[in-house]
Amino acid sequence: MLLLGVSLISHAQYVWENRAYSPLIKTVTLEQQGNLMSEPVLYLNSSQKLLLQFDELSEETQNYEYTIVHCNADWTESELDVMLYLEGFEVQPIENFNNSFNTIQRYVHYSQTIPSSNMKITKSGNYIIKVFLAGREDDLVLTRRFYCVDDQTNIKTEIRPSSLTSLQQTTQEVNVKVGAKGMRFFSEPEKYMQVIVQQNGREDNKRRLRLRGNSGADIDFSFDESNQFLGGNEFRNFDITSLRNKSNYVERLDFYDNQNIAILRAERIKKSFAYSTEKDINGKFYIRNEYQEDRNTSSDYVWVYFSLPLPYTLEGNYYVVGDLSDWRMNEQNKFEYQDGKYLATLYLKQGYYNYQILFLPNFLSEGSTKEVEGNHYETNNAYKVFVYYRNFSDNYDELIGYTLVNKS
Repeated sequence: MLLLGVSLISHAQYVWENRAYSPLIKTVTLEQQGNLMSEPVLYLNSSQKLLLQFDELSEETQNYEYTIVHCNADWTESELDVMLYLEGFEVQPIENFNNSFNTIQRYVHYSQTIPSSNMKITKSGNYIIKVFLAGREDDLVLTRRFYCVDDQTNIKTEIRPSSLTSLQQTTQEVNVKVGAKGMRFFSEPEKYMQVIVQQNGREDNKRRLRLRGNSGADIDFSFDESNQFLGGNEFRNFDITSLRNKSNYVERLDFYDNQNIAILRAERIKKSFAYSTEKDINGKFYIRNEYQEDRNTSSDYVWVYFSLPLPYTLEGNYYVVGDLSDWRMNEQNKFEYQDGKYLATLYLKQGYYNYQILFLPNFLSEGSTKEVEGNHYETNNAYKVFVYYRNFSDNYDELIGYTLVNKS
C-alpha cells in the first residue's frame, strides 16, 4: 500500500481536509448513522453517532485504528490538549469489515460508528477523523472532517438574488443574522465571532461573512460582497446501478480486459442554454446495485468515461467535481485533451452520482462554473452556515451554531 505520511508537516499550520492517502482507498463516506447522505454533524452531549465507511481495493484485511483531532475554524489543529476535548480512549480500532461478494473488483469494506462507546467528545468545534495502520499514527490511510455543535444561537438566513443589479441574474446572496439563545451574550462579535458559509460541498469558494451591524438582539451579516455566490447550475447525474441496462446519460456499457466500463454521453455545455429546473442531490452520491443486495459489499467498481467537447485552452483545466472527488480538483479528476476533446476517467462504485464540471484558471484556487455550467440565480443550491466564537479567554473556536438551508 502506498501511504503518504504527514509527520513532517507542522500540525500548527497544516490545513486538514477530506483526503485518501492511498490510491487503494475508495468511496469514503461519513454521515449521521441511519441518515443517508446527511451532513457529518453531531450536537454536543447528544447520543448521535456518525457512520464512517470506506473500501480498500484489496482482498487482504488490515488492522486499522482511528483517532479524532480538534481543529480551529480554518481546519488547522487547535491548541487544545486531547484530554480537554475527549473522554475515554484516544485511539480506537476499526471494528467492522467484510470482503466484497461476487464482484469483479475485490475489495474490503470497512465501517465504524464514531464516537464509540469508549469515547466521548466534550468540546464543540471542527474535528478530523484520522484512520491509520494500527500502532502507526503517521501512516495515514484517510482523513475526514466532521463538526460538533454546542447549539447556542438562533440563525436566520435569507437566500435571494444579489442586491447588486449587475449580478441579479447570475448570483445568490446569502444573508445571515445570529441571535443568542437563553442568557448567552456575545461580546465584541466583530472580534470574536466568525460566520462561515459553504455552498453545497465546495471548499474552494467558501466565504467568511463580514459583520454589518449589531443591534443587540441580532448580529447582522448581510449585503456585502462576501455574501455573494455565483449560482452555478443544477448538478449533472449518471446512474450505474445496472451494468447490463444503460440508464439516462450513459452512452454505452462494456466489459473489457476484466474491467467494467461505462461511457457517458458527451457533456452538454449548459451555459449555452436557458435555466431548467432539475431534481438533484447537490453533488452527493449513494451506492446501490441492480440486485438490491448488500449495497456495500455487492456493488462492483466501474471505469466511468467523461467527454467534454471544448477546444483546447492554455488558460486552465477542467475537473469533474462533487462528493465523487471529495470536492477537490486534482490529477485524479482532471480532464485531459485528446483527439479534439477533453476526456476524464474515474474509477467509481456502482450507484447514483451527481457532479459538476468546474474550470480552474491557472494560478487560482477557486473553480469557475462560468465556462461549462453557466450561472443562474434560480439554481437550487444547499448552503451550510457555521457560527464560531472565541473570546479573549479561550484557546479554541467554539462551534456555537449550524444550519443547512436550500435555495428553493
